[in-house]
Amino acid sequence: MKHINKLKNRLAAFTLIELLVVISIIAVLASLALPAITGALVKGQITQTTSNYRQLYILTQSANLDSQGAGGVGAFPGDLSTGSVTVSLWQAALVSNYCSRATFSNLLTVKGLPGNTTIWGAGSTNDSSTTFLSTLNIATAGAVGTGLPYGQKGGSVVTLGGSAISVTGTNTNGLTGLFWPAASAPGAVN
Repeated sequence: MKHINKLKNRLAAFTLIELLVVISIIAVLASLALPAITGALVKGQITQTTSNYRQLYILTQSANLDSQGAGGVGAFPGDLSTGSVTVSLWQAALVSNYCSRATFSNLLTVKGLPGNTTIWGAGSTNDSSTTFLSTLNIATAGAVGTGLPYGQKGGSVVTLGGSAISVTGTNTNGLTGLFWPAASAPGAVN
C-alpha cells in the first residue's frame, strides 16, 4: 500500500527540474519561431504599403485623366511642379475631388511617418516604367538601402504604368528596367 501511495504522489506533482526542462524547451522553441514571425509581419507591412501606394496611383490616375479631359495639366507630381516635387500641390489636386486629407495622409504613411515615402517626379508624359512612389529605403536604380522604413528587409514601388511591386529582402529583380526620375521628395503631408 505504501508503494501505491508513493507512486500516486510521484505522478501527481512535477519536480523543479522537470518544470525547468519544460520551460527551457518552450523558450528554445519560441526563440526559433520569433524570426519567422517577425519576417512574416514585415512582409505583411510591405504588402500593405504596396496596396496603399497602388490606391494613391489609382486616385492620381483618375485625377490625371479628368484633368487632361478638361484640357488642364496632369495630376501627377511631375506635372504639378517645376523643379523639385511639391507634395502639397499633389495633395491639393487629389483632396479637392478624390479623397479626404486624412485618407491621403493614411495612404502615404508608412510605419507611422509620411516621410518614409519617396515621391518621384513622374509626370503624365513619362514612360510607364517611370517610378511614381517608393519606400524611402529604395534608392535610385532600385537598390534596397539600410534606412527607414524597412531597411534591407524589402520595400514597395509603384510605377507610372500602375505596376505595384513588393520587394522582399535585397532581391531587386522586379525593379530592373525601371526609370528613376531625378527629382524626388519625402512625403511630408500638410
